[in-house]
Amino acid sequence: MCALPIFMRGCYALLLVALLPDPASAQRVLHWVIRVSSLEDTISFATDVLGMQVLRHEENDEPCPLTCNGVFDTPWSKTMVGYGPEDAHYALELTYNYGIPSYEVGGGLQRFVIHMDGAAAALERAAAKGLAVNGSAVVGPDSYVYELLEDESYGSPGGQRREPFHAVVLKAADPAKAAGWYADLVGMEATATAGGGYAVGFAGAALADPSVPVSFIFEPTSDGAAPAIEQWEGRNAIALPAESIRKVNARLLAESPELIIHQMRELHEKLGTLFILIVRDVAGYEVCLVSIETFDPSVREATNYIGPDFEDRKARKAKVVGLQSLDKAREKMLEQMQASLSGGEEEEEEEDDDDDDDDDDKDEV
Repeated sequence: MCALPIFMRGCYALLLVALLPDPASAQRVLHWVIRVSSLEDTISFATDVLGMQVLRHEENDEPCPLTCNGVFDTPWSKTMVGYGPEDAHYALELTYNYGIPSYEVGGGLQRFVIHMDGAAAALERAAAKGLAVNGSAVVGPDSYVYELLEDESYGSPGGQRREPFHAVVLKAADPAKAAGWYADLVGMEATATAGGGYAVGFAGAALADPSVPVSFIFEPTSDGAAPAIEQWEGRNAIALPAESIRKVNARLLAESPELIIHQMRELHEKLGTLFILIVRDVAGYEVCLVSIETFDPSVREATNYIGPDFEDRKARKAKVVGLQSLDKAREKMLEQMQASLSGGEEEEEEEDDDDDDDDDDKDEV
């Protein structure tokens, strides 16, 4: 390897720094939150079928104050899976709520589109697991659909892009309005697609551009009505500079306060202040806006590629089931006490009626 002359080394270092993105001006789509009823099954599907890896895992004894685990008042866990570190790749956040056996499937989130080398083999692995495969689409655990498209340039070091995730497809009553909201408020670019749909993304959202990390594609509903959006649809996470989040928050407070789910918070973390704003877009989907200056170094530090301890989770599940049984026993006891009290009151009323009748008889005599 040829060494640079001493007088050029400083310039070369400055050039490298100049080529790195400025965190204060960077923006990126981060991950999509999905709800899982069996963490074991979903991790197995993500790793064995889709070729992802577990990036990090955390257990939470209390519900998330920002409803990260949905509107469920229960302990929960979060597992991040993807094709590489979160500061450079898209990911899925698998949220598991202890004590919640299943989720009602909504009509908004349609599918995750993934370009990969070996899509046909992945579909065969899915079929071998007993999952429904229809053409290039596979229905994974909890009814989430993944479209796997063959492309050797995706996910390979020598390809044009390293990110296999290509798009998240959603239904909307008015795709143009939904795309316009992201373009106007979040700063994404909107591109019309076939069939009246729109794709939105950062820095060149055109689907033909192979450098696009991930775009969101809004397809029109067949009847023009808004799709049913349930907790199953999860949440979209996007990183923006802190100053941009401040501006988004100010605009929403002034123009559309009803779209704010949780007021903007400033969390003072070890590596800086993390700005978080939870909103709902005009199509009805939840969006988490987080400041990239602190998010990226935080996830870099948190990434350890260690998955959940399933033995520990068995104990956690047993505890939750025990508490739920106790709650049901208490509810049943309260119902019985209320029924008993109601019955006693009715008997007293009957006795009072009998006394009144006796008094009437005496008056008649």
